[in-house]
Amino acid sequence: MDFIIGALDYFVTNLAEGMRIEGMRYLIGAGGTFFITWILLRGALANRRIRKALPAKLRNKQIGRELRNSSITILVFVFAYSLTEYTLQSIFGQSVFRIYTDVAEYGWVYLVFSVVLWTVGLDTYFYWTHRFMHHKRFYKFFHMAHHRSHNPTPFTAYSFAPPEAILVYLFVPIFFTIVPMHDVAFVSAMLIQIIRNAMAHCGYELFPRGWAQHPILGIFSTVTHHDLHHEKGNGNYGFYFTFWDRVMGTEHADYIERFARATENSSKLKTAFERI
Repeated sequence: MDFIIGALDYFVTNLAEGMRIEGMRYLIGAGGTFFITWILLRGALANRRIRKALPAKLRNKQIGRELRNSSITILVFVFAYSLTEYTLQSIFGQSVFRIYTDVAEYGWVYLVFSVVLWTVGLDTYFYWTHRFMHHKRFYKFFHMAHHRSHNPTPFTAYSFAPPEAILVYLFVPIFFTIVPMHDVAFVSAMLIQIIRNAMAHCGYELFPRGWAQHPILGIFSTVTHHDLHHEKGNGNYGFYFTFWDRVMGTEHADYIERFARATENSSKLKTAFERI
């Protein structure tokens, strides 16, 4: 009982600051991506729409649901982090998260490398947990809420059921108990994550024509890559990269063709940008 009371007290003490940080990150990532792609550059990106947009009434209803789900997701993230931190401190007498503040401790090269390592590790974790959540036994419990956004928006990024939010969060303590990471590197990695997540759900292909077919650049997933996942309800499980999908044979066969179709009007896009 003392542990439960202590954990709840720790959570309440850190709730406001945690919600502020996570809320601001979501606002920058999802809100910023929405503003840029759906409002500021809507005309310039008109020819880059991957699928026909939802009618306004359905779209607004979906966004409202996504914002509610995202608020719960942020709350789950804050609670899970507080519970993990408090539990580990209770067991070991101190935090075991290997977050440091002095750049000189490992140097600038390592600081950048840790962000790369985080990215590769997160993509691997995401691919396999994503496939797990699509298993028919677990789909409804974990992942169905996210796929209610069949035609996603940037706010779909965190539109999770609480069990999925917990599974997504678990990468953080796993990584931080193994890999030292500067707090600036962590903030950078988390900002990249939410921006990249919101981009993947924005519905407009933002990558240059020929990207998906390129022998090197093609390893980085595009908006079309994840949009196909929402459209078809399976396949294309990767997040940052196409690597695992290609190795495991889960990439949609028509991905390259669909990407080419979404980017075929690149010249019109360039003209539109020049008018801004």
